[in-house]
Amino acid sequence: MRIKVAVIGYKTMADLFKKMTLPSDLVGKVSIQVYDALFEKALEIAIGLEQEEAVDVFVSGSANASFIKPHLQTPVVSINVSAFDLMSAIKKASSYGGTVAVVSFREPIEGLSEVLDVLKPEVIPVIYDTYQDLWDKIRSLKEKNCRAVVGASLVCEIAQYHGLESVLVYSNESLRLAIRHAFEVAQSRRRESERTERLRTIINFAYSGIMVTDAEGKITLFNPAAEHIMGISAKKVLGKKATEVIENSRVDEVLKSGQAELNQVQDVGDVKIVTNRVPITNGQEIVGVVVTFQDVGSIQMATEAIRRSQYKKGFEAKATFNDIVHKSPKLRSVIQRAIRFAYSDLSVLITGESGVGKELFAQSIHNESPRRFGPFVAVNCAALSENLLESELFGYEEGSFTGARRGGKEGLFELAHRGTIFLDEIGDISPGLQARLLRVLQEKEILRVGGTRVIPVDVRVISATNKNLWQMVQEGRFRDDLYYRLNVLTLNIPPLRERLEDIPALVGSFLSKRPEANPRLLEEPRLRGICRVLCKYDWPGNVRELENIIDRLIVVLDGQAPPPAELEACVEDLLATSWAERSRSASDRYSLQPAAGVGAVEDQRQTGFDFSGSLPKFSKTGPVTGKPLACELEKFRLEKLVEALNKAGGNKSQAARMLGISRTTLWRHLKDLRVQQS
Repeated sequence: MRIKVAVIGYKTMADLFKKMTLPSDLVGKVSIQVYDALFEKALEIAIGLEQEEAVDVFVSGSANASFIKPHLQTPVVSINVSAFDLMSAIKKASSYGGTVAVVSFREPIEGLSEVLDVLKPEVIPVIYDTYQDLWDKIRSLKEKNCRAVVGASLVCEIAQYHGLESVLVYSNESLRLAIRHAFEVAQSRRRESERTERLRTIINFAYSGIMVTDAEGKITLFNPAAEHIMGISAKKVLGKKATEVIENSRVDEVLKSGQAELNQVQDVGDVKIVTNRVPITNGQEIVGVVVTFQDVGSIQMATEAIRRSQYKKGFEAKATFNDIVHKSPKLRSVIQRAIRFAYSDLSVLITGESGVGKELFAQSIHNESPRRFGPFVAVNCAALSENLLESELFGYEEGSFTGARRGGKEGLFELAHRGTIFLDEIGDISPGLQARLLRVLQEKEILRVGGTRVIPVDVRVISATNKNLWQMVQEGRFRDDLYYRLNVLTLNIPPLRERLEDIPALVGSFLSKRPEANPRLLEEPRLRGICRVLCKYDWPGNVRELENIIDRLIVVLDGQAPPPAELEACVEDLLATSWAERSRSASDRYSLQPAAGVGAVEDQRQTGFDFSGSLPKFSKTGPVTGKPLACELEKFRLEKLVEALNKAGGNKSQAARMLGISRTTLWRHLKDLRVQQS
């Protein structure tokens, strides 16, 4: 936007401005409107322009400028006379002979005293206050044999009326300089206005209440938020002492001490607020106090909003009880119990072997509970070192340790506020962390690492473990008080081998969710064949291991759906590989500690298991199934058979029991592998 300049001059000066050429760098940036007026008429024009907001800055000679300036808010720029302009005008006036009078309004022209030191008494200064005063002094100059006068337009006009020579003190260059100065003043004022407007907007729309006082403690600013929090109109408090409006404002104390008071909780009527009081200083002088405050209720709402936004970024439980695939009455009973637990806010301890779905139950409990709209924060306590787990759970303050994030970090307990925290593998936390966790459960508050401020939290705790916590308590490895805090409600998830009825439903669910699996695998003959083989296995890895086996099967089949017999053989091969891998990792403990359900012929009869079905049958040339296994697997199985026979002293019945298979199955493997007894 162009800077709007209003020039108010009298006759000769107005004509000069109309003829003046703008400096090239101001072309397009300034618009000039020239008005020919003097004193009262000039003031009338100026006030009208200001009210219409049609001007950014006024330019005028010294007399007009002095007359209109006290009545306006808009800046008024006087045309300055340079020493060169003054000397040039005096030189020209001197050519008329006699004394030269330099006439100015109310004060001498700047730089005139230096000229007088050189030219006195040939040049005399003349000062006037009013039009009549100017008229009288010009007339007296003629009587004193003065031949020429130097001054502004009005001075020159009256001098000519009295028969004196006159020279205008202003040059074209001084006019251009005045326009440039006016442009700079208007630009600076516009920038200042923009800053003021931004500040006003910030104050008016600030979330916090803001009150500002002067050095006497009188209120000079009271923003809309302050009006809302206090329930008081700004019109009623501006100009009053802060202590008259808020009795415990402590503004006078801050003015005396010069010390800021931060995060102070105070009651104002029925409202509880958190207040900051900071002195305003000018050098060493205290010139006021700025007070900012927030309603405690609003702070709590903002905190909840922040936590909800973080919850939406990932702290969310996705599973529900409908996602737990099952057919067995045993697991159905556990689910019904978990649903009842969900409506309580007590701590829940979920126990069960690895892979049974403990986190699935934890998520389902959260989504069924009244806290379902809050965050669900899960942490594996066994996956982190003690120091890292402590900082993750409880957060830390800035500078509390090397590498700490600037500003500190919220802990998982803080992020789980109004929701649920799931502590998986709880049996693996150290004694030190057990003590800190106990305090959180007892006091419902946390202390960040390196911090001094206690932070209240509202969190439900669900923990899980595949260990025997009570045994750990008896051995002194787990605090008994923490155990009782965690183990208020207990949920035990049975292993897969105790609920074989769930296998067909689980297999069907896994296959249907894999787009790369051939849909024909879900047909009755094939699915029944797959499950018949799977139900002969003891599943030490439970549902997780079952899902892995199905994923392997899909990859091996590569989109194919072979006949049921070949499909069963393929599953047997995969189970044999899984058995071998587990045996290798456990060394010879596998044969000495057979899995439950397959450890003796009597157990096999009760469950319908036949462990021989989980191993491929070898002949001299390879497996009769036509699915060759790696030589390493054959060698490993042979070593185990021979090792068991040697430990049993050649007693095949004892060797079979050690391997967890029947004597008949042992005989068949010995025959297939051509093991000779020495």
